Amino acid sequence: MTAIQLKNTTWDLTCKICGVIRQALAVFFVGLIAFGESAGRARAARELARQGYHDEAKNLMLGKDPR
Repeated sequence: MTAIQLKNTTWDLTCKICGVIRQALAVFFVGLIAFGESAGRARAARELARQGYHDEAKNLMLGKDPR
């Protein structure tokens, strides 16, 4: 195996590894955003229920349009 072949093989391997890491980080980031949105909705629904707006809290958690 020549040095050029070794370099190309190593480059291809590192590019594949970087692609896998990039994809994993993208999936993690999207999951983190979804978790934050879910936690925010739950917190808002809790506050609405505490104030007596039970129907609005239920609609918020079920994702129904408030109109």
